Amino acid sequence: MILENGLISRLKKHKACIIDFAHNRIILDASGTLFWPAYDLLVFSDLHFEKGSFLSQFANPLPRLDTQKTLNSMQNVLTLYQPTCVICLGDSFHDGNAISRMDLRNVDELNSMVNSVLNWQWVLGNHDPEIPKQIAGQSSANLTVNNLLLVHEPEEQIQEMQDDQPIEAQIIGHFHPKMRVKKMGHTMSGKCFVVGSEILLMPAFGQYTGGLSIDHEVIKNTVGKPSLKYFLYEQKIFNIKSHSTEA
Repeated sequence: MILENGLISRLKKHKACIIDFAHNRIILDASGTLFWPAYDLLVFSDLHFEKGSFLSQFANPLPRLDTQKTLNSMQNVLTLYQPTCVICLGDSFHDGNAISRMDLRNVDELNSMVNSVLNWQWVLGNHDPEIPKQIAGQSSANLTVNNLLLVHEPEEQIQEMQDDQPIEAQIIGHFHPKMRVKKMGHTMSGKCFVVGSEILLMPAFGQYTGGLSIDHEVIKNTVGKPSLKYFLYEQKIFNIKSHSTEA
């Protein structure tokens, strides 16, 4: 009941919205996460832990505080939804040496977070083909829940991957979709969800993650038409039916 009342409040304040995707009712949250009530399942994508320390090796002046900020943001969402299952949809660690640069306090905080959830799953990405052995939780190349495939990059011939339950659609990370919209003479740029009939692209959750414009051919070809865009701006989420200029 606490979650239900909290969700109603978020919906009224444009901090979350409910969509139907491949016959599943799913919540898109303004934090850039996805919650699937039927399975008490929360999805993060593209955390990119230790990207700041990676870039600093090349004299990039970005502060090395991204991992801590990402962890804080994750904890806020976990406190809100209190899921029994969490799936991180690939590129959780920015590179294979990220764990060696990660502050031990952050390692402990992450493990505490993982262990606080009944079932924590790491989907592997192109940046993290392996999850560091120091980190708790289970890892796999992809996961199937009901009729949906959760994977970092889109898979082809998905019907061959699940015999007893036809896979009808995919939830994907990797692309970091962004968009730019004009409203009342002002231009706003930010992360977004992109939802097609068979593909749902997650925004990147981590700091310093950048993004790929939804006008890019790669995103257009991946999602297909028609598609819906859910724009994240100032901790709110908006269904954008049209847009102009690239992100």
